[in-house]
Amino acid sequence: MASLLEYPVADGLSRDDRMVRCADGLLRYRGLTSCLTELLDVAAHRFAGSEAVVDTAVGARLTYAQLWTSASRVAGGLLDRGVGIGDRVAIRMPNGARWVEAFLGVLLAGGVPVPVHPGYPDATVRHILSDSGSDPVLGEDLPTGTPFIDDGAALSDSALLFYTGGTTGMPKGVELCHENVLSTIEAVVRSWGSDADGARHAIALPLSSASACVLQLLPTLVSGGTVVLAAEFDSETLQHAIDVEGVERLSVPGRLSRELARASAGSESLRFLSLDDELVSEATLDRLHRQFPTADIVSGWGMTETGGAGMVLRTAPAAGRLELPHDGMEFAVSGPEIDAGVGELWCRGPSVMRGYWGDPAGTARTTAGGWLHTGDVVRIEPTGDIRFVGRAAEAVEIPRGVVYSREIEEALLDCPGVDEAVAVGVMTPRGPDLGVVVVPEPGVTLRLDAVRDFLDEPLGHRLPRRLCASATVLPRSATGRIDRRSVRAWLEDSCSTTKGSVDVG
Repeated sequence: MASLLEYPVADGLSRDDRMVRCADGLLRYRGLTSCLTELLDVAAHRFAGSEAVVDTAVGARLTYAQLWTSASRVAGGLLDRGVGIGDRVAIRMPNGARWVEAFLGVLLAGGVPVPVHPGYPDATVRHILSDSGSDPVLGEDLPTGTPFIDDGAALSDSALLFYTGGTTGMPKGVELCHENVLSTIEAVVRSWGSDADGARHAIALPLSSASACVLQLLPTLVSGGTVVLAAEFDSETLQHAIDVEGVERLSVPGRLSRELARASAGSESLRFLSLDDELVSEATLDRLHRQFPTADIVSGWGMTETGGAGMVLRTAPAAGRLELPHDGMEFAVSGPEIDAGVGELWCRGPSVMRGYWGDPAGTARTTAGGWLHTGDVVRIEPTGDIRFVGRAAEAVEIPRGVVYSREIEEALLDCPGVDEAVAVGVMTPRGPDLGVVVVPEPGVTLRLDAVRDFLDEPLGHRLPRRLCASATVLPRSATGRIDRRSVRAWLEDSCSTTKGSVDVG
């Protein structure tokens, strides 16, 4: 039985004359600039008079020249504080023009930005600052000094340090070198095509994440676009930004995509709508396609460990495969069931991290053999498409075998009247089982017995009444992710203290 099934690289990537197979087996770009600051410096001068950042919350507008000047003054202020080459500097503030100035200022000082989600609790922030050795921590009051620009880094030098995880413990640092970041930018800009040059891009995802910072912000700035930001968007303020700012590209979390889908407005100027990896129902997607008829609506797969890069996943039928890997990214499926098309997704490529900060043993385990072991389980469909079914750590035992949370949640979202859903493994007095919590669509009365009936076929197992619950909202972490531990605690408590179904809302 085979243990590793490599997924073929798309023909267009294998013929790319800018990409070569190196001695370590990886595909790499030729001709990259030597460091991120040099690439951004070229863009700042090329698009000097164009608008770079719009902060709708405070009304700030900065051209590329203004942004570069203010960032270089932040760099000078950091030098006055003793920040040197390679020093880590934390950035803890909400999205906005000041965030971008701080981020670029750290880079121009020769430091390594450490973006910190503003919603993290104090204990998590203290862990990140201690683990990374960050000093200082930048907030709204940024230092200023004599303008300074350092662009002497090498491709192998550390560029960015993101912290990821935290669902089962404290977040761990993911170190990205300049080649990682530059390769991701190159791949993204190429996937956008020439029509993205100068595009106006609203980003409603936290810039403290690699998916927003490396995958959205930096490619927009490199291609001369305008980044439209706010400390926090809701559907009304985001729709206003789309209309007033002429937004052509939009990146939103699942929560906001559902709000936009239910709004009465829309736009025919929006050309690209990118959803994060939180599942949304087909009903929501249908509404989004009607609201934004000219937009190509996609989701994606990527990890902090891949600099946010990975593959674009189409949400509507298209010629060829439904997924489009970013340039240089190669995939394989590993495990004892791969002959049946099921296994853990592995990937490799120039965007894959340098390693976990201060954890060589963890890096060696996760990137063994040149492949990043992602922890995501996939099925390869008869068409050759990859379908994500869940995290390996979220495999759920039921009487008939093992199922994965994501595929159950996908099934639940097909149930009429279900707007959101989460599936978790729970321990009951009779042993392990599956528990689900659903959120009804607004104005819909959802019968939980109907939900259980709907799951009968995909599960092959009748879900116990006590493990099927409804909620008005799902609990979420400080970063906006569904808090699965709270969901599990609700359901396990219901097994021991109530009879029948439970409403956890």
